[in-house]
Amino acid sequence: MTAAHTVEQVPVTTLAGHLLELTVHTLRGAAPGPRLVLFGGIHGDEPMGSETVRRIVETIDTAELSGTIVAVPVANPYALQALTRNTPIDGVNLNRIFPGTRTGTVTEQVAAVLCEILSGADHFIDFHSGGILATVDYAYIHDAGAEMSRAFGCSVLYKGKPYPGSATGWALEQGIACMVSELGGGGQRIEEFLDRGIGGTLNVLRALGMLPGAPVPPPPGQVVVETLTVLRPTVGGTMLSSYGAAQIGERIPKGTVLARIVSPFTSEELEVLTAPYEPSILVLGREPLTNVTPGDYGLMLADGSTAKPA
Repeated sequence: MTAAHTVEQVPVTTLAGHLLELTVHTLRGAAPGPRLVLFGGIHGDEPMGSETVRRIVETIDTAELSGTIVAVPVANPYALQALTRNTPIDGVNLNRIFPGTRTGTVTEQVAAVLCEILSGADHFIDFHSGGILATVDYAYIHDAGAEMSRAFGCSVLYKGKPYPGSATGWALEQGIACMVSELGGGGQRIEEFLDRGIGGTLNVLRALGMLPGAPVPPPPGQVVVETLTVLRPTVGGTMLSSYGAAQIGERIPKGTVLARIVSPFTSEELEVLTAPYEPSILVLGREPLTNVTPGDYGLMLADGSTAKPA
């Protein structure tokens, strides 16, 4: 095989004369091996995923690679440009409508093209993060792809079912080994999380035999949890939190006050968010002052009592 890095523009649809395309990088190694697909930016308010995939593509030397990597740094271009979770044109969450359809809305057509790209892969990593105001640190672990999740190096691995209509859910149904990275966001510790995402992916490639060298062992104390709860405020206002990026990974006693929602107009305390488990493991937090609306991702905590060595 001849090592090569090619870039292709894959058409999706046309809007008022504008051609919507997905940029696809293909890295062909010098030796045969598995086919790994990487997606970033399925949610447009999570630019960390897109930047992580972009830097991975720039980092890998195809002369050392065995197999093929197919990377889509920006899976949802319009959402990334608008920094919104959903596609602004049709208001659809791309990660809830896979496999999509070539005859549907803009987002459904994007999903269909992404499935064509993903089809036939051996392995798949979907890169996510917290949104504009939240920071997160964990990875999903599935039976098909568990070695990838362990090698990626997050301290907390969540053994949960993929969301219906997600890219991961569809890929698992096709027999593709998968993992989801939930790393960074909120504009906090940016270079640290980027370095971890790149380093974790390179370690996954070593674990899969796609790069030379022995993989680095998982971090001491890496655990698998089976229960993960999102604390969503039921009211809008100013969220005053004591648990942000610096506290992620902490074990917190049940009942601890994590954040308060107050009215920016009257200073009235509208709601209090407390730790639900004994202990609770913080995996998503917000900085000391952020705005929230009803149903937002406020904080996310794992049930520490279900934690098992990975």
